[in-house]
Amino acid sequence: MAEDASESDLKTVKLKRVLSQKSIATKSKVDQLREKFRNLTQQLSEETETSLAYFESYYEKFSTSLQAKKEEDKRQKWLEEMRTQMQTLTETLRQLENGPAIKEKKKIKEKEQKSVKKQSSLTKLLTRLVFGFVMIFSFLGVVNAGHMYVCLLVAFLQILTFRELANVRYKAYKARHVPMFRTIQWCWFYTAMFYVYSEGLQGFFMGSLSDEYRNMMSAFHDFLSFSLYASMFCITVLSFKKGFYKYQMKQLAWTFITVFMIVFQMKFAIDNIKAGLFWFLLPCSLVICNDCMAYFSGKAFGRKLINKPFMKLSPNKTWEGFIGAYIFTCIFAFVYPLVLVKFKWLTCSMAELQKTDGECTIDKVFLPEVYDLPPLLVSLVHIESIRMLPVQMHSVLLGMFASLVAPFGGFFASAIKRAYDIKDFDALIPGHGGIMDRMDCQFIMAMATGVHYTTFIQPKVTCKC
Repeated sequence: MAEDASESDLKTVKLKRVLSQKSIATKSKVDQLREKFRNLTQQLSEETETSLAYFESYYEKFSTSLQAKKEEDKRQKWLEEMRTQMQTLTETLRQLENGPAIKEKKKIKEKEQKSVKKQSSLTKLLTRLVFGFVMIFSFLGVVNAGHMYVCLLVAFLQILTFRELANVRYKAYKARHVPMFRTIQWCWFYTAMFYVYSEGLQGFFMGSLSDEYRNMMSAFHDFLSFSLYASMFCITVLSFKKGFYKYQMKQLAWTFITVFMIVFQMKFAIDNIKAGLFWFLLPCSLVICNDCMAYFSGKAFGRKLINKPFMKLSPNKTWEGFIGAYIFTCIFAFVYPLVLVKFKWLTCSMAELQKTDGECTIDKVFLPEVYDLPPLLVSLVHIESIRMLPVQMHSVLLGMFASLVAPFGGFFASAIKRAYDIKDFDALIPGHGGIMDRMDCQFIMAMATGVHYTTFIQPKVTCKC
């Protein structure tokens, strides 16, 4: 037994000795390769410096030869040598770039870029959330101040939005030759604002204006608006300058498009405010909900269920985000009115609040009613009737519009940004861009709410002429 143990120990020692000898031999080979690699690298560096010096010396001779206008054969020979040397260096560089060292370096660089991108995305998300909450609470503070302040906020946002859209097509080098055209753009904007709001704003000052003054303003409203329009029309034609007609026509067309988008669509927002802050808060909240839910649904499920592009105008948008936003917005639209009606003053029209000093008659659309369910639905849920507010059904319809149609306002804004190669309309709001970046869907949503209100809630009286 002792002899067997000694033999096994001896074999182990011999094996270790063989392994150690192989390891030493392998290390020796690696050291030799390392030394050769160092020598080659140093030699390559020296050859590169020699080639550069060669080029520089022949460049001076070449320049001198050109001045002498002689020795054409020598010049051609020098050019060929330079090209040959350049090709050799280029081939060597390509081989090095395809080597493992450069590939490893690229991998490390890509990892670093991904890490920086993740940190940047997180920072952007936090900035977006912080300033999003700041905007929401500021907005609620203005709403709490009353109808007049909300109207002023809308007008202020319109001015900022027009400024951003006017800057999209502004070209300083051409504007220097037509200096008044910038002023003319703003005059067209304020002319439209006067026409749209001058009559409507009388309601805000009903208590402070005399009946005589109100009647006079109402009678001359159309005349004053037309006078401003006619004056601006003449001034615009007189401002046309030879050589810049095409630029001015394009700017004028762009001005009219932006005026229609910003002023005439948002006229309905003022009408909604006058009908009650409920009808202003509801569409704004539906658009915000849809925007947020589209973002989070897209982040969570984007391209996991439907691997098809949603829209080329907005490559970051996904079908999952669009569908998820629709579902969540409709649910939100059904529940949200129950929160708003708890604040009675939100449901009151401006005219009633001014007449009754803060009290008003609640519209029947805000009072609960019992609805019988269809037989098919009764067989599924075993409930024959449901008690709810009529306004909840109206809200769901508006929620469907906010999900299916209002986003096209955002797609239109994306088309403008792509056409003029800009990321955001402005950098006024950190993490969000400009006012237009936040208001792009609100314009058509305000218009839809106004049309819905005058059609289904408080229909306009038909003129029997």
